[in-house]
Amino acid sequence: MEFFHLIKATQKSGKPDAIFWQSQKTEARASLALDVALEDAEIETGRGHDYLKPVRTDFPVFNDLPEESTIDFEWCKRYELGEDNRTWNPIIKAEPEGENKQADNLPAGASSSSTEKPALLRPLSRLRLTQRLIAHLINDTEEKEISEERHIEIGQMESDDSNQYVQNLLLAAANVPEIKELSAHVEWNLVSAIKQVFQRDQVYTVSSLEEFITEWVSSPEARTTTVHKWLFDKEPEVVVKDENAPSTTTPVLITVATLPLRQRILAQFISVEYAYHIDAEQKKIIQELELDVDNSYVQNLLLAAENVEFFKNASEIDISRVVSALKTVFPVEGKRTDLALVMRFIRIWFNTEHIDRGLLVREWAAGNRIRNVQRTDSGTNAGGGNKTDRNPELKHDLDALDLEIALATLSDDFNIYDIPGAPYRLAKDIVSAKDSPFKEWSAALRNVPGILDYSRAAIFALIRNAHPSYYLNAARLSGYINSNLTESNHEIPSVETLVAARHTPEASWENEINQQIAAEKAEVADDASTQDAANQPQVESLGGGVFSIDGLMNEKQPKNDDRSSLNEGATSHVQMEETGSNETKNSASLSEGTEEIIASTGPAEADCSTVTVSAQSDLNEDDSAEMLCTHLMVDVEALGKKPGSPLVSIGAVFFDPATGNTGPEFYEVISLESSMACGGVPDASTIIFWLKASPEARSEIVIDSAITLSDALQQLDDFITANASNGKDSVQVWGNGATYDNVLLAESFDRAGIPCPWKFWNNRDVRTIVELGKAVGYTPRYEIPFVGEPHKAISDAHHQVKYVSAIWQRLTSN
Repeated sequence: MEFFHLIKATQKSGKPDAIFWQSQKTEARASLALDVALEDAEIETGRGHDYLKPVRTDFPVFNDLPEESTIDFEWCKRYELGEDNRTWNPIIKAEPEGENKQADNLPAGASSSSTEKPALLRPLSRLRLTQRLIAHLINDTEEKEISEERHIEIGQMESDDSNQYVQNLLLAAANVPEIKELSAHVEWNLVSAIKQVFQRDQVYTVSSLEEFITEWVSSPEARTTTVHKWLFDKEPEVVVKDENAPSTTTPVLITVATLPLRQRILAQFISVEYAYHIDAEQKKIIQELELDVDNSYVQNLLLAAENVEFFKNASEIDISRVVSALKTVFPVEGKRTDLALVMRFIRIWFNTEHIDRGLLVREWAAGNRIRNVQRTDSGTNAGGGNKTDRNPELKHDLDALDLEIALATLSDDFNIYDIPGAPYRLAKDIVSAKDSPFKEWSAALRNVPGILDYSRAAIFALIRNAHPSYYLNAARLSGYINSNLTESNHEIPSVETLVAARHTPEASWENEINQQIAAEKAEVADDASTQDAANQPQVESLGGGVFSIDGLMNEKQPKNDDRSSLNEGATSHVQMEETGSNETKNSASLSEGTEEIIASTGPAEADCSTVTVSAQSDLNEDDSAEMLCTHLMVDVEALGKKPGSPLVSIGAVFFDPATGNTGPEFYEVISLESSMACGGVPDASTIIFWLKASPEARSEIVIDSAITLSDALQQLDDFITANASNGKDSVQVWGNGATYDNVLLAESFDRAGIPCPWKFWNNRDVRTIVELGKAVGYTPRYEIPFVGEPHKAISDAHHQVKYVSAIWQRLTSN
């Protein structure tokens, strides 16, 4: 199948038009090959670039076609598109005979610049029907090309609602569909007849113009008679100015609701109050703003509106209100606003209740990017927009406040910003059971206006300095809160407040984990030293200076030794290591390819060898349910290798590298359209890679249930928050490559206007630990069988967990 594309240059660029043709099996392959050719030729297309988007045309049948799969700039000098904008026709370069003779008679060296055509001429056949009619109307002779200045003049006449003659003519022509079938020369004859019958200094009715055009078009053989009849026998109907024509004091009004979406938005943008109608002058301003690509504020506003679904179904009054809110939050004369941030505000505004939208605008205008307006239990504004001492990436609402209240009621002192695991779990139990005094404190504080604006230190100090019996009396507790809950700097609490909150930095979750690790290492070291002492060969004294060396010869074997025939049946399925002794081996030898495991030989551990492998597997599964989820393996699939590439799927799984156990997992397929709408730019080489991938892999990224990028990122944020052992700050995120998975995810969070849920210093690289494994001669990456579908994000994440855990255990075993 042949594909022929026109790559048209913009008027401002002054560059030549180009074409590109190729033979491909499908349109998708042709589009991909075209993108690759444009990228190789360093031609950028679309808004703001020198070339427009490529347009497919009919395949021309000529003998001088350029080379296939090559961008050619000479074709458009010989051929042009016809009226249907699909068929190619040769360019006829006919010059008047007089001009040729005049050029021939010029003396040698004389300039012929006077005979050259004006620059930037545009074929009349490429204009719309309405513009062609106006061009014929204002030209005294039949022209095939017009200049850029004349084209601008035609556009202004077309949009000038005050020119009743032209507007009525265009309305009448639109009511006669047969006029579209006329050739360019017949169109010129029609407009010439109209200029003879209908004088330009009068305004004629649409019906009169329509009747004449219909009669002239439908009777080709009697067109001269038709003109004669309308000139002498039948007088055209004229609009009476004092009755029907609009006066100078009453302009023609246009209903805003009848305009396209972009112009409806701009109508509200240029109006101080809600606009029901606009006049011709306002419409002209709207059209100029719509075409002004240098006005980044207006273009971002239009792009955001077109990519937010709420706008398409919004009423006119809602469009007016959200545009007014945007002008308040992002001043027109202020600094340039990011498109993703504008889209985020629009979505939040539409999702907010009508009564809370004023508070939302006020908080955003003050620089507080809140996700929603929160209310106290009494219905007042709960705040949450001010910066406090809390981690800005954590969700702070009334439920999070309850957890802080429960922590403050505990008697233990700890780091209130890095809460240890034991108090944290106890506080969650208190919240679930609604125990006293938490229940009373929660009921009182949840009714305080602006309670979410106070710092965590202020909440702790308030509760921990109250009299133990205050909570028993609601009125007394409310009075205490009103008198003592004061704070001047919510973001940086004073030293006195931290002391009153009993903030103890050293009693933190990090130190708790380090202490546990140190204790486990000490316990392992003690067990090893005890085992070594028990396994030392013994020299027995027989008296009289005589000693037995049977212990040194290792001839005394415990009765219950694993190597004896007594336990052969119980241990035949356990892998054992060959020893260097000269004793007879009773156990079965290892099969080829199995891994050797060193067995314990101490008498105290003999019974432990009877534990079966299946029982040990059950123990591992029980441990995984209780493990701390601090390591998260992520894998993304994207149409590109750069940070700005659009994501198409995300896979993530919590795991413990010390055991290889896995925890909760996350997998979502993302709509490519939504990723590109948020600013993602695909890469041609990656698209080719996906086209060569298996059908199963490709089908994973084009399923109908794909969700938007912002929804997927928000769900990933919630997933990490719900399963992290002690908040998102503790999660260590593993990605395959220092510049890929983690970087693409962080960049996507930024483009979507959602804070990245992990700290940048918690990024971990899979390839680095693989290199460490190679350094010690251990490469399990390709030895471990791959389970699942390759290039499916969740399957890749699980595989990476397996070989990262294996290398981790090998590196930490000594």
